[in-house]
Amino acid sequence: MVRGLTLALALLPGAMAAAPAVPTQYFAKVTMTMPYYDLVEPISVWYDEANGLGRLDYWEGVDRYLYNSSGESYQIVPTSSDGTSSEETCFKDGQGFDPVTIFPDLTYFPDQEDGGNCTINGIECRSWTLRSPTYNETSGFDGNYTYYVKADDSTPLRFHFTGFNVVLGSHYDEYIFDYLQVEEGQPAASLFAPPASMDCQILETDDDDGGGPTRDLTKRREGPISGPLAELRALMPFGERARTHRFEVFASRFEKRYQDFKERIQRASLYGATEMYVNAMNHRRLSYWLEVNYMADWTTAEKKKLLGRKHTPKGTVVPATQSHEARLSDDELPDSIDWREKGAVTPVKDQGTCGSCWSYGATGTTEGQAFLKTGVLTPLSQQNLMDCSWPQGNDACDGGLDYRAYEWIMEHDGKLATEESYPYMNADGYCRFESSTPGDFTITGYANVTGGVSDLNDALVSVGPISVSIDATPDSFYFYAGGYYYNRECKSGIDDLDHTVLAVGYETYDGQIYTLVKNSWSVHWGMDGYVAISQKDNCCGVATQPTYVILE
Repeated sequence: MVRGLTLALALLPGAMAAAPAVPTQYFAKVTMTMPYYDLVEPISVWYDEANGLGRLDYWEGVDRYLYNSSGESYQIVPTSSDGTSSEETCFKDGQGFDPVTIFPDLTYFPDQEDGGNCTINGIECRSWTLRSPTYNETSGFDGNYTYYVKADDSTPLRFHFTGFNVVLGSHYDEYIFDYLQVEEGQPAASLFAPPASMDCQILETDDDDGGGPTRDLTKRREGPISGPLAELRALMPFGERARTHRFEVFASRFEKRYQDFKERIQRASLYGATEMYVNAMNHRRLSYWLEVNYMADWTTAEKKKLLGRKHTPKGTVVPATQSHEARLSDDELPDSIDWREKGAVTPVKDQGTCGSCWSYGATGTTEGQAFLKTGVLTPLSQQNLMDCSWPQGNDACDGGLDYRAYEWIMEHDGKLATEESYPYMNADGYCRFESSTPGDFTITGYANVTGGVSDLNDALVSVGPISVSIDATPDSFYFYAGGYYYNRECKSGIDDLDHTVLAVGYETYDGQIYTLVKNSWSVHWGMDGYVAISQKDNCCGVATQPTYVILE
């Protein structure tokens, strides 16, 4: 231990009492809590330090990692090859990995016990805290690490890490390990190897099959096997270097540029919390998966700026010129429809940091209808609608509604400028619409779809791409990367809708129907800019208030 650190720790108040030694061979059940994302992740751990063996099971063994410092390491996960059922699949890596314990290295902790009363979940406890002796100018963190044990028998209770940002006074990086069960003793060697009957394959991490409309939503990128080890190391005392390195890789990948050091350390804190959240969600092995994307260092307020659909209270009715009338019975509807394959959908766009999503839904359905009428697919101008539909109640980057955009178009001879003649600015601008720049079509009205998912599917088959509004507030939606999205927390009330997107079709998978949705958050989000949202329970409200334009 360096002299400065020893001196700083010696000045801490409290009774002289060294923390009890942590086990080096054990089985433990723990929960890791991430307060910033309000997420609790259960983990089972087997650890044998003497023999260099470790095992981590997430969510009662749904996702298993087996480590051997001098042999092969493995990941065992459920995978699906036919899209209807799952079976356990074993991946292996010939490289040895040193396992990581879920107990802190107490050699860095002071010999002095923390003072004051101590209770954890109603249990009397004792605690020891390691505090960084000085502010770290490289990372901006002043890490606090506290280890708690039962007062009567020193049974481990909790390990609490807070990466406190001295400059900002914030702590996005906060993780709590609660030790629910600890059994000391050497685990059986068989626990660190896959079943003999299981054929383990070399891990392949590249699942890209070319992208585009036909990309397989069932394919999931696995691994890398070493991932959880790096996560745990980063949370332990002096894991600061690992956290900093992971952030630097992220910042380089997405070409991030920050104004100053203060902003950089704030973004590093946000990124660290997001990375842990994404990994914890993926350990659940849901029907969809997440990934760190360009929004990983954004604040909650910044992410919400993308949700530019204006709030509509309960009872709001779209004043459409007509309501959609179903043309097919449920039995007559096909299993799938995808207007991308028919050439009616323009490439994915990027609304940037502007709350202009409402204009993308409006132009998207108009582009589709124009294509079906003229045979020509022409990108239309969101900026035109943003700059000019203020009298109808839209507020450009501060939000709007798709049907108010249609009203502006109808009041201006049913015309809308092309994207080429009126390009997107990612900002409010002066209205400069000219009659010489519209596309070769006329909008005479617009329809709403009021019959739920059945009517939405009918409209998707018989009409074309449909503007739909959704609840996009769950964090899992911001970091969606692929698969079939269903989240009970994604609401469907008309007053829950906050983001407008474009439904381009639907797909039937494993007996469930999923709406194929084009977002406006660039191709670096989701499946090349798309998401498949379950129609179960009208998830996210995709069928709550759909609209489309009528052309002449």
